[in-house]
Amino acid sequence: MLLTDIAVEHTLVSKKNGVRQTFLLHPFTNTQRDTLGKFEIVRDIREPGFKGVKRSAFVTFQQLAELYAKGVLEEFGFSVRMCPGQGTYPTVNPVKKILPTNISPSSPFDLAVQKVDVSKPANRELRTALLRTNVKI
Repeated sequence: MLLTDIAVEHTLVSKKNGVRQTFLLHPFTNTQRDTLGKFEIVRDIREPGFKGVKRSAFVTFQQLAELYAKGVLEEFGFSVRMCPGQGTYPTVNPVKKILPTNISPSSPFDLAVQKVDVSKPANRELRTALLRTNVKI
């Protein structure tokens, strides 16, 4: 499922011939067993003396809305795995940082973000998912 309430334009330049392709990307839900129907969030982790690595976690629609409402994605530098709305992406689907301005106003996702009670702590499932990315909330 595509989350079309969020849209980011992305331009890919071919290394072979320099041809530019522009895609309109949206977050999408995974189709694998354990992560079926969840969105992938990705974070770069760099620790002193170690090589930088990417860590990801899978979150539900409601958990993604909660992360936006609480500002966690921006604060910790998360990106979201994206795919084009139409056609296919020629390489691995990219991850993009999504600003709140990329969310369509008054869309179902925007309304879900507004309904989140930011004074309540995150539930155990969300905290556990974020631990994979070295984030504690």
